Amino acid sequence: MLQQKGTTSFQMECQRKHFIKDKLYHLLLDQNCIKMSETVNFQDSKYHLELNFENLIYWRTEQSQLVAFGIKYNKALKWFHANSSDLQHLYKHLCGRLFFGNISSIYESKEILGSGASSKVYRVVNKLTHKEFASKCIRKDYIYRREDKERYNRMIQEIELMRKLDHETIVKMIDIFEGEKSFYIILELLQGESLHSYSKKHSLTITQIRQIISKCLQALCYLDLHNIIHRDLKLENLVLNELGKVESVKIIDFGLAIQTSCPYRQLCGTPGYIAPEMFIEKYPYTTKVDIFSLGAIFYKLLCKKSLFSGNTSDELLENNKKFLCNNHLKNCSDETIDLIKQMLQKDPNKRISASQALQHPFFGERFTGEQDIAEESPHEIVRMFPFTKPMQIINSNDNIPDIKIQAIRGSQQSFEQSLGSNYFPSFDDDNHKLRNDIDHIIE
Repeated sequence: MLQQKGTTSFQMECQRKHFIKDKLYHLLLDQNCIKMSETVNFQDSKYHLELNFENLIYWRTEQSQLVAFGIKYNKALKWFHANSSDLQHLYKHLCGRLFFGNISSIYESKEILGSGASSKVYRVVNKLTHKEFASKCIRKDYIYRREDKERYNRMIQEIELMRKLDHETIVKMIDIFEGEKSFYIILELLQGESLHSYSKKHSLTITQIRQIISKCLQALCYLDLHNIIHRDLKLENLVLNELGKVESVKIIDFGLAIQTSCPYRQLCGTPGYIAPEMFIEKYPYTTKVDIFSLGAIFYKLLCKKSLFSGNTSDELLENNKKFLCNNHLKNCSDETIDLIKQMLQKDPNKRISASQALQHPFFGERFTGEQDIAEESPHEIVRMFPFTKPMQIINSNDNIPDIKIQAIRGSQQSFEQSLGSNYFPSFDDDNHKLRNDIDHIIE
């Protein structure tokens, strides 16, 4: 019988089956380890397993129920049987605290949803609950290619951050597994497409844009409360949980996220969305960098053009660094322009916070005839920009390949010296005639 002893500690009984006679063990799970002893005082525990990412727990199932768990002991896999209810509690308490082994005992792979250079994402079904999830499969040869274990440490950091998060606008991590050739991160399955794809095919109303930005700001308030910086907010990392419903948007991909307590501040993210202060070497940037990235998303949703532009990835990055903002905001309300300006403030100390932004009059607006660019058809956009041909407006830089850069270091000494005093983006000037829409990632 399971005996609860707090939120992170409990006891249960389990059996080690032998040919002659089964042996009964008492199991104690606390914050740091699992102990198994033949006595209830756990003074001389025979089995002791530290809860860290170097150790594995294995599971055995029969007829859609957990029947046993296994641990490595003296280079052999030892199995312990218990009643299904106790094992379910053990499973729940261990999720995210160490890797589980033999993923095929719990999940069945159905189809591939996407792939990249180092990972693939599959739709999987939990054999116990029959619910669907997404499995991010990361190749070990990619993770361990670097001798300094940077990629492994970053993956562990992502897992440790995600297991703390529980917010309706942030994708949830469910389980983590380690196989012979891959690591597996099990996530909730989002049914819709990325906002990047959706916004290309659909014209968003200002009401829909308001819903998206509001949801994201609520998530950023939550991350700020937990001292987490995402560092790679962009349209591709906003995904609809339900088909066609923008109000169901969720933030994904915490691969570059860090705690604010992390002493090292690396330039990272996707050019076109990077906050100005991230270009300053060793500048102690904060969660305000995510506000800037969301401001760039806000801008792009409104006018279907990128905040920064360039014909190549390097040019886009350079324009982002120099803060050469595009000027495509026409027919937007004063409240809309004011909120974007405050989110895109060059000085992070003067940039609006997530909680302040949610109180902005933009979220109290009610339009009878919404005039923002997002309401207009492509032909009306051409009318407003007569020197731009229709084929140049949509996906003009989609064929420029993504590239990855480790870091860019400058020689700036202070924020104001490096970025100047013109803190607000100049949406009132038509000085920057650049092309739009290139994405590559720095990590």
